[in-house]
Amino acid sequence: MTQADPSDQAANAQLLGREFATAIVVFHEAVGRLLGLSAVERKCLDLLQRLGPVTAGAVGEHTGLTTGAVTRMLDRLAKAGYVRRAPDPHDRRKVVVHLLPNERMNALMATAFGPFIEDLGTIMTRYNETETRAILDWASRTTGALIASTRRISGIDP
Repeated sequence: MTQADPSDQAANAQLLGREFATAIVVFHEAVGRLLGLSAVERKCLDLLQRLGPVTAGAVGEHTGLTTGAVTRMLDRLAKAGYVRRAPDPHDRRKVVVHLLPNERMNALMATAFGPFIEDLGTIMTRYNETETRAILDWASRTTGALIASTRRISGIDP
């Protein structure tokens, strides 16, 4: 990491945040390329893996993407055979997005994420419970700020 004046915590935090965000984006872009997807499309699949079948609106809420962007992304994922849409059994006006089983994707994800998950486990052993709570709090708040910023930039929230 390039550093500003060591006593300038705000500048160092900003620089670290930028470098951290870049590393995340570049990593997920590389993982997406393994599947022939963009980083956002790949992360949408991750969202569906974590949440299970959800409405397109829920995808938008969790990503901060506009309705139009979500629709276009789901069109591409459906065409590529990663998801299918089905009418919501409780509200026929809504569509539920289902992740389709895909052994190739699962194998590629294991190859991409296995070593990364092991590295994260090793890194986290360096921190005590209080430090771990602080790290998780930071990650949670930063995620919320990123989603809010995405929504703001996309014109979803003023």
